[in-house]
Amino acid sequence: DQQIAYTWAKGSRWVMPAQYWVQQIHYPGFSVEYFFVDTNAFMALPVDADPEHNICSKEHNAEGATCGAEGPASVDACPKWFQYLWAQQQVWLEDLLGKSTADWQIIVTHFPPTFGIDYWKGICERHGVDAIIAGHVHSQAVHHLEASNPLRPTAWIVSGGGGGITSESPPDPEGRDDQYGFFELTLSKTVIQIQGISHGGFVRSVTFLDPRPPAAKSPGPGSPAEGGSPLDGIAG
Repeated sequence: DQQIAYTWAKGSRWVMPAQYWVQQIHYPGFSVEYFFVDTNAFMALPVDADPEHNICSKEHNAEGATCGAEGPASVDACPKWFQYLWAQQQVWLEDLLGKSTADWQIIVTHFPPTFGIDYWKGICERHGVDAIIAGHVHSQAVHHLEASNPLRPTAWIVSGGGGGITSESPPDPEGRDDQYGFFELTLSKTVIQIQGISHGGFVRSVTFLDPRPPAAKSPGPGSPAEGGSPLDGIAG
């Protein structure tokens, strides 16, 4: 909530207007729709589970901890609160992707699509999602047409090596690796070029992405035509 509030501060250049939101950007001759999604539900585990990878852990949240009106009222309420948030977003994302008229659709979130892979496979195919940009893993990687990418031809980028003291492996001092760095995207109406650049300035990869068309229209999981919703059975 503090990050969201900072977005609306006078003169702020920080952009995070809500927990999840969509923004269509019009470039000369084409448009891109960016969907910003909160995937913290994937590590909002039961309060006694995996304390080192659990934002709802009792071990690392003080007794009586609360996020007030803007978040979980208590540690015990934390897992279900994030489950409900994720369920709301699934309905929202299904609806807006189905209505998108942009040339490109790109999802931006924290956790890579290896978290919830079956969900991401389905929604990428149904709606022709072109790319997912994520972090979480403290290194750089891009996955596109290789057989090991279950989302192909949707590309997904992990750009988690932006800095700090932690990387997945010891970094090369000259930057001849993928531990620290960034990705540069060059967009046009017909192709997106993705360059992976290390902290030493070396181009580590170059990927060219074509638009992915949506599949033939059919009801997705939880759609009204199937008589269900991701919100079913979850109390807010």
